[in-house]
Order: sequence, then structure tokens, then C-alpha cells
Amino acid sequence: MTLYKGRINASPNELMDALNKSLPVDIRFFPYDIKTNRAWAKELTRIGIFSKDELSKINSALDEIIKRYEAGEFSVIPDDEDIHTLTERLLTEKLGAIGARIHTGRSRNDQVATDLYQYLRDTLKTLSGDIKKLLKTIADIAKEHSDTIMAGTTHMQPAQPITLGHFLLSLGFALKRDNERIDDALKRIDRCPLGAGAIAGCGFLIDRHLIAKDLGFSKPTDNSIDTISDRDVAQEAAFICSTTLIHLSRYAEQFIIWSNPAFGYVKWDAQWSTGSSMMPQKRNPDAMELVRAKSARGIGDTVTLLAMTKGVPLSYAKDLQEDKEAVFDALDTTSLTVKVFTEALKSATFNKERMKAVLTSDMLATDLADALVEKNVPFRKAHERTAKFVTYLEDNNSELLKATQSEFDEHFPEFKDAPLKLDYQASIKRRRSAGGTAPVSVLEQINNLI
Repeated sequence: MTLYKGRINASPNELMDALNKSLPVDIRFFPYDIKTNRAWAKELTRIGIFSKDELSKINSALDEIIKRYEAGEFSVIPDDEDIHTLTERLLTEKLGAIGARIHTGRSRNDQVATDLYQYLRDTLKTLSGDIKKLLKTIADIAKEHSDTIMAGTTHMQPAQPITLGHFLLSLGFALKRDNERIDDALKRIDRCPLGAGAIAGCGFLIDRHLIAKDLGFSKPTDNSIDTISDRDVAQEAAFICSTTLIHLSRYAEQFIIWSNPAFGYVKWDAQWSTGSSMMPQKRNPDAMELVRAKSARGIGDTVTLLAMTKGVPLSYAKDLQEDKEAVFDALDTTSLTVKVFTEALKSATFNKERMKAVLTSDMLATDLADALVEKNVPFRKAHERTAKFVTYLEDNNSELLKATQSEFDEHFPEFKDAPLKLDYQASIKRRRSAGGTAPVSVLEQINNLI
């Protein structure tokens, strides 16, 4: 179908066609474009452009077209400019003048925005469901390891004892916020662009509230210029994706480190690992490495969408056509990555004994300083005295749990009447306030997560 033959009479240019055509990308909008056409035809019937009999013929033709799509007929991409042109051409070929009237009062500008909003609404809801499955997996494993002690680190250095369940839940709550961002974004997507036209609105007395209701939106968009010229819904979706991917990437990095035999904390099932083409002994955590890499794509897609609109004058320009490939990639990548992460994590075996073996007694230094505070020593002074004691022990090739009672008595006379006993388990149990690492707090966090 030639859209511009009344104005553009130049013969086709292969390079321009290659640059201009978006059908290979936006053909995934096909089901949504069918819905958009149904809603528009219904409204055109209400205002007298179509008769009820013509509407019935349009709906029957759209039924036939979507069946052809679902049967895979368009796996070989037709020679149409975009999905909207394809749908209109198929209707016109089937119905003649009736199909040729389907574009009355609308523009591809509001049509593409309507398809995009429908797509984002459905795809983000699906992604939210995938994230919830991952949250359930995290909660189950965290419960199993609510009292598994491991070395917590800051600056990649030994810090304090924590529980593995507590560590895993830190990812859970980050992902829960990602899902809250999806819920919030869906509120802004819950507006129907159809009827905004090319820039000024529709020249026919349509009821955009009825159209919105037909398409499952709560209301129409508020301003026709804003409707067809902004892509912040796609940008926000990509940002949510990149944030989710970054969260997964950080924990994938941690798990990659943990799977090194030098740590030996975690082992992945064979189906989530690969070997080496040369070294027979290798077992590589490639699933986690690829999760880590996918975050770069999400970031790139987000930057693409932001940069695409930064200098586009109002209202519409063809630049905005470039939104779909980036947002599709962001959502596809995130959906796959979340699913892989979920299944790989289910397969993981955490080595409790190895985690326990890596604990170092200097991690109990804070507990020693806290004990001094309970003896009315100001914390800053308790911190200094404990630090000096740790240094003294290091200089003498010793450590906190190997310190003699006489060494404690010499440095901390406050404990002479009641000798202090430092213990990893006790350190964990002390931190039972909300959000802490104690098993009782971990179980509370699990309840808050799901």
C-alpha cells in the first residue's frame, strides 16, 4: 500500500526503504494493532462512518487476519512499511472501500502509541509475574538457610558474621522494589492514546472515554501533542529493566566469586554451567556470567531511548520510530534473564561447612566493642581499644578467638569479674532487630517479602 502517492511521486529507493521500514521490528504489535482497529472501527460506527453491517464485516476480516498471523503466515515479512500499513492493506484487499475508510480520523501517530501502550501493559505484567516467581525462590532458599552462618564483607574484606538467608533476602527486597516500579509505571500506562490524531486531535466527534474503555484503559490521554510526541512510557519500562538487570548482575558477580574453589560457597547444577574447549577439568558459571553481561544491554537500551528524544522538536518526528527495537530488547532480555536466574538459583547447592570455615575471628571485633559499651565505655573509645587489641594480636600471630584470658584481662579489665565469650552464633543472634541478620529477623523478612 502506497500511503503518500498523492504527494510523494518519486520511485522507490532501496536505501530509503531499508532505513524507513519498521515492519520487521513492530510486527510483534500485530495482535495489539488488531485490537486497536476493532476499537476504532466500533467508534467510527457509533458516529456514522460505518454501518453495523460494515462493522461486522470489518471484525470478521480482522478475525481472519489474526488467524493468519497466529498460523505463522507472516514469518516471512511482507513488503509493507509498518504493522499499521500491513493491517490496513489486508483489510482493504478483503473489503475494498470499507477497508479504505478504516483510517478515517486517525493517524499512525496515535495508532502506534496505542499499540505500544497495550504491549507495555501486558509485557510488564508478565515480567512482574516472573519476578514474583524469583522472589518465591529466594524466600524458600532463605528460609532453608535462615541460620547458615557466613562471612559478611564490606570492601570485599571480612566484616561481620551474617546468615546466608539474610544475604539472599537483600536481593529479594531489591527485586521487590523493581516490581513496585512496574506497578507504578502501569498507572501511567493506563491511558489510551487512540483518538489523539497526528497532533491536534480528531476532527470527528469521537468519544475517547468509550474508546479507552473498549481497550481496557481507565481513561484517555490528556493532551494530543504530548500523546504522540513523548516516549517516556518506553523509557520508564527500559529503566525498570536496566535496574532489575543491574540488581541481578551484582548478585551474579557475587555468586561467580563464591563458585571459585578458593571460596567454594556455591556449586551450580551442570545444566547452568559450561566447560572449556581445551581444559577438561573446567566447570564455569556461565549462566551467572551471562546474567552479569545482560545488564549492559539493558543500560544501553535505556540510554538509546533517552538520547533518541532529547532533541526532537515537538510534536512528532520519525526519530520516535526508533523506540521499539530498544524497548523490545530491554524487556526480552530482562524476561529471559530473570527466568534463567530463577532456575539456576533453584539448582544451586550452598556449602554450609565451607562458609563456616572461612569465618575469621576478627569479625567479632564489633561484638567486643559493643560489650565494652555495655560496661559504660564510650563507643569511640571502645572502638579504639578494640582496634589496638586486634593489631596487638596480629603482631603476635594470634587472633581474637585464640587470645588468652590473661591477654583479655590485661587489655580489658572490665571483664575480669565476668569473662567475655566471643562466639559467631551469639553475634548473629544479637542482631535480631528489624532487618537484621538473626534467624528470627530473617524469618520476619521472609514474611514481608512475599
